[in-house]
Amino acid sequence: MKDTETLENNVVSMKEEEKKKESNDSVPEKNNDKKALFYLVYAAMFAALTCAVTFFPKIPIGSNGGYIHLGDAVIFLSASVLPLPFAMASGAVGGMLSDIFSGSAAWAPWTFVIKALMCVFFTSKKQKMLCRRNYIAPVFALIVSVVGYYAAEGVLYSWASALTSAPFTVVQDVAGAAVYYAVAAALDKGGIKKKMLKFK
Repeated sequence: MKDTETLENNVVSMKEEEKKKESNDSVPEKNNDKKALFYLVYAAMFAALTCAVTFFPKIPIGSNGGYIHLGDAVIFLSASVLPLPFAMASGAVGGMLSDIFSGSAAWAPWTFVIKALMCVFFTSKKQKMLCRRNYIAPVFALIVSVVGYYAAEGVLYSWASALTSAPFTVVQDVAGAAVYYAVAAALDKGGIKKKMLKFK
């Protein structure tokens, strides 16, 4: 009898341990789901803001639908806060929607790819937005933007007009970088990134 009781107790103990283990294993999964949800919400917010400030205010350049805007500043900010896949999706979708809404749908596929690639040079893994890497990142993002839109306009219209528009693209990206530096510095002083990511 004692052996039987001991065996039953051991079985019960093993089952309880298995339940505890399953419960503990489910906690990281729930945390990961929560993080992904928050990142998704922030990505949608950044995409909407990117679309808004790209769409207005804007300064038309050339005759092929190009324009100078401040959307890149928001894209840089998102890439300094969100993990890369979310930042890339946010910038790509926000920029693409702005092209569509502004009547420049021919540019939309190009913008989708270019804006996504511009995020690759940033990191969101530091406590502050303006870390050493993110100070330099806009320079490489500018190169991607200039080369990308030069190729886009060359394919869509002509290489002559693409060459004419290239300096305006540089001006746009420099303006976006300047705004990014100013806004990111202000947000870092207020510890905004830490407050945004409290859920981590």
